[in-house]
Amino acid sequence: MRYRFLDEIVSLTLDGTPRIEVAKRFDAAEDFFSGPHGPWRLPESILLELMAMTGGHLVFRHLGECRLPLLLKVPECRFEGPAFAGEPLRAVATLGGVSSASDGTSVAETEARVYGENRQIALARIMFVCVSMPSIDLELVMPKGEA
Repeated sequence: MRYRFLDEIVSLTLDGTPRIEVAKRFDAAEDFFSGPHGPWRLPESILLELMAMTGGHLVFRHLGECRLPLLLKVPECRFEGPAFAGEPLRAVATLGGVSSASDGTSVAETEARVYGENRQIALARIMFVCVSMPSIDLELVMPKGEA
């Protein structure tokens, strides 16, 4: 089982209000489509993961690709409609803010939304703790050329 939560980074802006937009289409053959909603409906947990990955990529790039964002908490999350297998989805995240601690860690907050066609499917405020990982090559964790 190999999940790839972002197919493509559509746009990335780090000036002004940092923002990222990604594209994703979940294949009907993925094993999470065997859940209680049936074989075609995407579970809400996967939508939340898409929003977290989108926000994480934005935070990683905003912080100069030198600190790894780890999911801290989701203070707010709302699902407004279903998403389905094969449906082209767009996820958009904006950076709400970053605060730094004296130990070198940072806490970042994003707001993320998922859209299918012209309808909003989900939205969430997501917080990350961002840590330096000197023993890990972050380029391998979050490559520049791929999502």
